Amino acid sequence: MPVNALIALSTPGGLYPAPFGDYGYRLSGVEVPVVTGDGKVVIDVVLFQPDRNIILAGEAKSGANLDEDQARRYGYLAADNVVQAAAITIREAGDRTLQPVYACLAENLGRVLKGLGEAGLACPVLAIGDDQIQHHGANFVDADIQSAFDEPLHVTEQPPRIVPVDDLSPASAFDRIVLPALVATLSQQRQQISIPSLAEQALPQLPIFGKGARFRLVAKIDAAARRAAVRDPNTFEYLGRSGEREFGVVRFVRSPEEAARQGRTQVYQAIARSAGKPRRRGPTPSPDQMTLFDNVIDELEQADGIADGDDMTSDDEQGGQ
Repeated sequence: MPVNALIALSTPGGLYPAPFGDYGYRLSGVEVPVVTGDGKVVIDVVLFQPDRNIILAGEAKSGANLDEDQARRYGYLAADNVVQAAAITIREAGDRTLQPVYACLAENLGRVLKGLGEAGLACPVLAIGDDQIQHHGANFVDADIQSAFDEPLHVTEQPPRIVPVDDLSPASAFDRIVLPALVATLSQQRQQISIPSLAEQALPQLPIFGKGARFRLVAKIDAAARRAAVRDPNTFEYLGRSGEREFGVVRFVRSPEEAARQGRTQVYQAIARSAGKPRRRGPTPSPDQMTLFDNVIDELEQADGIADGDDMTSDDEQGGQ
């Protein structure tokens, strides 16, 4: 949760408070490896304020244990190294300021602060709770951000999963994002999609991940595409790398769009069943609770219903003449 909290705090326009985003900070990288004078550190979240050249190197701790060696390496981070590693575009001349920021679950705050003290790293710490976010530790170098956290930030929900998976997520999590991407592509009547294109569609945030994390994520999306083809060989065929292809491809064996209007929705529903995903029954949930897969089917059902109504109207009018 802390990593998604850091990302949400920099993403304006949602229900979650976004003081970083409101003051011009933008998400510039996720899982970015940077070499320091004391070894390598992988920064969980890189935020950048382009008008003031301020970089925040965010470390998100879900557990109670803090790696003191890692914390010490955060103290050795150099702004220019992070700029290069995260491919940050500098548009304003002048010095660049870098500050580490830790985010942890509120119940683990005491142990995290103790570990940072033993590591000799003085930095802001954000304690993520169920109903509020509190700032502890050192002050932020940015006075606006410091002011924003002078009082606890009240939250009414868990941070949104803006980045739904990482390279440690289970296979089932990748299945949940890959199948809707395949179905969305299938509905466009395309003949095939490459694994790199599928990865960018399933995970739009992919480009901001560090190179190593990107490689591992694409490999897991590749594996999810293979599983989709095994589950439903009547719809998907996986073609691996070959002398002519440097990456895998998913070929669409059939397109539900080729079926009669009354039958295409049933074909999509059959794809859902092959993945072990039963079709919903009962009232339609709110849009933010619906998956992309369900949205595709619902849109088709609505379109078919409208079209059927139009056909009925036309027939009635012809019969009345």
